[in-house]
Amino acid sequence: MFNTMKNIIISILIAFFCSGCEKINNMNNKYEWLTLTTADMGYNMEIVDGSFYDNKGEVIAGIPSRQVLQSQWWNGDSGVMIVGEQYRPIPFGMKIRWFSYAEDKFYEGDFKLDYEKLSKLFKEGLNCKESSNYKYFKIALAPGGQVFLYLLGGNSLLVGDFLAKESHSLQWTDLGNKSNEQRNNAVKHFQGEMPLQTQQEISEKRINTQIWKDINLHYPWSYTFKVADFNNSFELKKQKMGVDYINGEEAWCISEIDYLTKSSPKAIPMEIDGKFETSAGRKFTIRVYPGNVNGQEPKMQPYEIRRGREQELVKLFKDFYEKVGKKDFEIHLKLSPDFKTGKVYLKKDNIEQEIPKVQVDIFDMTFDQ
Repeated sequence: MFNTMKNIIISILIAFFCSGCEKINNMNNKYEWLTLTTADMGYNMEIVDGSFYDNKGEVIAGIPSRQVLQSQWWNGDSGVMIVGEQYRPIPFGMKIRWFSYAEDKFYEGDFKLDYEKLSKLFKEGLNCKESSNYKYFKIALAPGGQVFLYLLGGNSLLVGDFLAKESHSLQWTDLGNKSNEQRNNAVKHFQGEMPLQTQQEISEKRINTQIWKDINLHYPWSYTFKVADFNNSFELKKQKMGVDYINGEEAWCISEIDYLTKSSPKAIPMEIDGKFETSAGRKFTIRVYPGNVNGQEPKMQPYEIRRGREQELVKLFKDFYEKVGKKDFEIHLKLSPDFKTGKVYLKKDNIEQEIPKVQVDIFDMTFDQ
């Protein structure tokens, strides 16, 4: 009994001490964060080296390197590199050098970050059970020297996009290889394992660099919903709302319904989750999956299928936005009177365009505890 009480007291003291350390570090504008890296599955990349640095140019944290990056754009990563202090200041800039296997090119860049924006995000933190603040910087590399920087925690937020320059000074040996003569064989090997779509681009010397510009477009949309022939209220509730976006952003730590129901710039959604309730007390969980194909979520789809659906959605949103004069619009969910099926539309006043083949899962939770 005595030992049990002793252990409880020690645990409380440790938790109190750690909480105090975090508060002190936050007051000093230092936070606990790590670094992740990724690249599109169709275009392998390998980082030579890189770092985040402070306003004096001193290194705060290294960037994971010497790994061939190839993963679903929003899902995979390199794993973390844990070196240096546990609590770090918010970075002013980022340097990075890498090799693009699809293009057979080295790139390098030195980028200034939006320090004020990052400081505000870390200071405000997050208000959800999953996370009280952002925990990772995630660097995503794309052809043409494109670099995208995300903050990850309960949400995933794009906080910067940059363009690096091709480097003619870097050598194959800078990747830790024994000789520059190995380069051709290594490049051929990795290119031979890339998706057929990428291999065709390589053979035709037309690597597509527009993909990531398009998927990062934000449109002023709101989420609306209606049940056919139903005159009672049908309301979205605060609990467990969430959105996955086409560009790797995620919003699952949402405190206000307005995030979805009010028009604001947001990327194209791949999944929207929400809990609804009627005035009669019927409760539903509804999940809308614009990104799914034949019941498969994007990360489970073959590369060509995922890229095809992605580009179909990109064109649909871009064309509709032009059609309505580049004004705000709705992503509108129409449910059948029996609450069994649903369809999803892009809508502006009387103009509607169905988003084809959207999976809508509806769960009646009225009698669930």
